[in-house]
Amino acid sequence: MDSFSRALGSVNGACKPIIGLALNLAVLFFVVSIVFPGATPDGYNIVTNVTGVVNHFIAGGLAGLVTLMVFMALWRD
Repeated sequence: MDSFSRALGSVNGACKPIIGLALNLAVLFFVVSIVFPGATPDGYNIVTNVTGVVNHFIAGGLAGLVTLMVFMALWRD
């Protein structure tokens, strides 16, 4: 089990910079979308994409809303 923990830690350590870069790019695209509306191409408009994801969860009714709340609670930690 110790070797599995080391392997998982190694993968986590390798993925952390990539995830950090992706989050920073998402924030950059978000700010650009807010400051310069229409400046980002359609596929990279973070505001539209996030709105679409939230609307998809909400379209599921109460179960979708609860799932969204659980997802956000897990993402924060």
